[in-house]
Amino acid sequence: MPDSEEKERADFSLPRSSRIRQNRDYRRIYRQGKRFSNRAGLFYLVKSRKSDVRIGFVATKKIGHAFARNRAKRLMKEVYRLHRHELSPHHEAVLLASPFLTGASYREAEKAILALWRKAGILEQ
Repeated sequence: MPDSEEKERADFSLPRSSRIRQNRDYRRIYRQGKRFSNRAGLFYLVKSRKSDVRIGFVATKKIGHAFARNRAKRLMKEVYRLHRHELSPHHEAVLLASPFLTGASYREAEKAILALWRKAGILEQ
């Protein structure tokens, strides 16, 4: 976790520029990216020339109805929003939710997603 000075300076917003929104970008990351998984879901990671980390969030119909998919995406976005300053730059990624996230608390989701990012080597310690 960043210390209190870093938190005060950090911008905890989630701008559109830090998210992947184009279908062609999702397809490229699925095709070229390295895949990591745990109970939080699948994580596709590819190096990028852009200086910041860009990430896309996906919840398929396999994990439940609309309210369950929306909850899973909200949890993933919140964990990313609060921890994006801890991620190493020059990467693009897609985080694909698993059914675990539909019933998880924020703390459980945070722990699982951070473990997934550590496994991928993108989380700076």
